[in-house]
Amino acid sequence: MQPPDTRRPAPSSAPGDTSADPQLPRLLGWLRPVVDATARVNSSIHRKLLFGFLAVSLLLVGMGALSLVVIGRMDQRMDDFNAHQVKASSAQQMLYDVTSQSHFRAMQLLQVNQPGGPTADWLQKIADAKADFVTLLDDLEATDPANADFYQQVRAANDTYAQSSARVTKLFDSGRYQAAEAVHLAREHPNSHVLEDELLHPFIDTANQQMVEVRSAFQSDRSFLTRIVIVISLLSVFVALILGFALAWAFILPVRKMQGALAHVTAGDFDQRVDVPNRDELGKLADDLNTTSAQLAALFESERTLSARLTETNASLARASEAKSRFLASVSHELRTPMNAILGFTDAVLAGVDGPLNDAQKESLGWVQRGGRDLLGLINEILDLSRIEAGKLVLEPQAFAPAELIESVVTQHRSLASQKGLDLLWRDSGAPDEVTLDRQRLRQILVNLVGNALKFTAAGEVVVEADQPGNNGLHIAVRDTGPGIDPSDYEAIFEEFRRVDDGAESGTGLGLAISRRLARAMGGDIALESVIGEGTVFHLTLPLEIQAVPKDRVPADDGPGSDAEHLLVSIDDDPSVAPLLQKMLAGTPYRVATASAETALSDIRRLRPAAVLLDLLMPDRAGGDVLQEIKNDPETRGIPVIVVSVVDVAEMPDLADGHLAKPISKDPLLDMLAAHFPGGKRT
Repeated sequence: MQPPDTRRPAPSSAPGDTSADPQLPRLLGWLRPVVDATARVNSSIHRKLLFGFLAVSLLLVGMGALSLVVIGRMDQRMDDFNAHQVKASSAQQMLYDVTSQSHFRAMQLLQVNQPGGPTADWLQKIADAKADFVTLLDDLEATDPANADFYQQVRAANDTYAQSSARVTKLFDSGRYQAAEAVHLAREHPNSHVLEDELLHPFIDTANQQMVEVRSAFQSDRSFLTRIVIVISLLSVFVALILGFALAWAFILPVRKMQGALAHVTAGDFDQRVDVPNRDELGKLADDLNTTSAQLAALFESERTLSARLTETNASLARASEAKSRFLASVSHELRTPMNAILGFTDAVLAGVDGPLNDAQKESLGWVQRGGRDLLGLINEILDLSRIEAGKLVLEPQAFAPAELIESVVTQHRSLASQKGLDLLWRDSGAPDEVTLDRQRLRQILVNLVGNALKFTAAGEVVVEADQPGNNGLHIAVRDTGPGIDPSDYEAIFEEFRRVDDGAESGTGLGLAISRRLARAMGGDIALESVIGEGTVFHLTLPLEIQAVPKDRVPADDGPGSDAEHLLVSIDDDPSVAPLLQKMLAGTPYRVATASAETALSDIRRLRPAAVLLDLLMPDRAGGDVLQEIKNDPETRGIPVIVVSVVDVAEMPDLADGHLAKPISKDPLLDMLAAHFPGGKRT
């Protein structure tokens, strides 16, 4: 029977076909020759992009240089303005000092004839004003050498003024008050007016006028330079846009053409050819596309033949799978029916329906009852396998003491051990007092492991030991002194309906396969180590607590890892990060919850996540502080913290367990989780 023809009608216009886009010619317009010329440049895409980057960089450098020139020019204007302002301010203070001297001298002379004489140390105040005047004059002369001649005039006038003041002071100190007043009026006071009116007032007016002129020049320069910057900026932006447009469309147009050709090829039209002017990798890609299209046309008939064979094979596999399901359902039903009858009658006899029993009879029937129930559990394994493969296994966690459960399983198998002459030992090496797991599923796993060890051990002993490594989780080891297992068969023994032993021991080959899947469904795993001729140790590891999982939330087993959901806590100021992570991790054993930076530690203590995804750059609180808090707390320091941030890896805090750069991708995230979380799973 021939399969149907998979060819589809070719689309009338492929996506990216420029002839079918009426807006494209108007968009390109007069720039189309520039785009074509860019495409025809015989250079690689890398070099073209590098050229564009360098051109834009040069424009930015030019803008930066122009900005520096503008800033320098403005700074010079401001320096000039400040210099004139300092001169005016200093000269004003000097004028005040001269005026103060005249005022202090007048007050001194006026108080001579008053009772008690002068009431203030006017001579000291005059000396202080003269000293301040000289200091200001020295500073001005040092900072403004261009006006040295003027400052010499001021200094000469001040010396004359100082001499007349010294004469008045000498007469005053000798008690010749009238002579002192006469010299003051004739010489000292006129000399002060020389400094004030002839020198300082004109100097101050000139400095103020210069400040006005500098301010006006500053405003003019600012307006002129602003216009220059705007013009050059617009020109730079225009050049950058033209350059970017030409480079972008030189790459976009050939890609659209190839996209259109590929649309025809995927529709079954292998006669499509694409012609692009590019002399770079895109041109080579177009040639390769044409070659591939021709080869696909030649291989089409072979593909049709292969498709027919695959269709037939898939139908056969579907029939085989359906037959397997029917077989499993039928066998489990046929076995469960008589087993239910056996257990029902046993329960009735033990209940005394047929009369009283002695203790020995009760004990024997008790063993029959327990063995029958275990056998019924083994029968249920067939249905369990179907449930696990369909992802419909439901866990029913409950709190119980694991030591009691392990001891009951060991006690159940002691008679089998005695029959084979084996020692069956049970050691409690620190098992947790209580766990919250699926009790029946754990018992099923232990029955399989202990029964398997007894089955394949001919002499020696089987030891069951339980402990709590690192006070976190339950570990059960089942050791035997059997023949051992070859390392090449370590994984094969966990495959359903697969037995690596060719001896006479019977078995369905389902026990270990189902046990490992049940362990993984509860968040644990089963591993083994073995030495040929010495024995084997099966290690069962489980968490201390699991949560009930709805039927539609239990994933099917698809390889190493944990089948239970693992909680990740996202701490990020962007509210879209957590939903994005959840969508990204859909179909994996992870789910995402959010926590705020302010309450991160308390949220993590409460949620007990498998890992924390932390952003560093948050407005309310720095991610580094949150990381430090998590790692300082004894309850949370063991939880892996993976930084998800735009910050470069070189700037990562030493306490971080890993780093993922934003924007984040699914594969790196899964790889990171698998590397830092032993229960993680790479999907």
